[in-house]
Amino acid sequence: MDIGRALTYFSEDERWVEKTAIGTGLLLISSLLLMALVGVLGYFILFGYLVRLLQNVRDDVHPVLPEWDRWGDDLVRGVKLACVVVIWALPIILIFFPAFIISIVIADNTPYDPKYPGGSVASIILSCASCLSFLFAIAFAVMQPGFTIAFARNETIKDGLQVSEVWDWTRDNIGNVAIVAILTVIASMIITTVGSIVGLILCVIGAVVTVPLAQLITYYFQSHLYGQLARVAGEGAAGGSFGAMPVTEPDTGWTAEPVEKPEASAEIVPPTVFEPELQEEPEPPAAPDSKTKPEAPEESEQPEEDVQPDEENQSEEGELPSEPKSQ
Repeated sequence: MDIGRALTYFSEDERWVEKTAIGTGLLLISSLLLMALVGVLGYFILFGYLVRLLQNVRDDVHPVLPEWDRWGDDLVRGVKLACVVVIWALPIILIFFPAFIISIVIADNTPYDPKYPGGSVASIILSCASCLSFLFAIAFAVMQPGFTIAFARNETIKDGLQVSEVWDWTRDNIGNVAIVAILTVIASMIITTVGSIVGLILCVIGAVVTVPLAQLITYYFQSHLYGQLARVAGEGAAGGSFGAMPVTEPDTGWTAEPVEKPEASAEIVPPTVFEPELQEEPEPPAAPDSKTKPEAPEESEQPEEDVQPDEENQSEEGELPSEPKSQ
């Protein structure tokens, strides 16, 4: 991992001044409007922009700094990432804030009495909650690179909440993850301190610009380290990688089936001598006999019908019957 490049990479962009000025102005306006809850939208847009920056570093895209031309998409992306962060930070929220409220209630409703040190009880509760919250904060800082990189893969809340895969990935890359977490905390402290000092030197008015600028540079540094970690250790998760984008092979529509090799038999078979078989010559077809004539087809004899002439009663013409003789 190139730590020095994470501090200076943004200056290699030809338009880094304009892009950084837009980000600084967005942070300044969001901080001023944070009390009215409107400034939260500006932070969501910035978070979405930083996710795109992480993706550019992971995929080795140049220039690394994205353009400020997708405000709507960055807002949606930032809201999703904020939901993931809040869910991962729930143990800290559920431990510290209830204990803080309980300690305040006990301290206000308990009169000062040396025999009944109610204030001491409230202090003990708050101290225990603070210690537990600190331990969970360390765990959160260690897990943050994992769930941020997991979210940046498909930009879905479901990917950022894969607890088992994020845990396995963090465990397999614990060395680089610990370095990134420690460097992020140290760089945040140093850059913020330098920005505050420069602002004081510029008659306090300069702090209005230098403090948001220092905060933005810290975000630049953190996102670049996360992108390097995603590119270097993208295949580290035991249950599947979620760092680098998966490489999909083209679907050819068919899969080659393995060819089964015939097993060689242990039985030794002597070689056979090839003997060509004698083929019998076919007999020539018999010549047709010229003497024999084809027999004519017999005519079908029809039976003669016997015709019997009809007997006609012929009367002799001209002959009259004889009259009887008179006696």
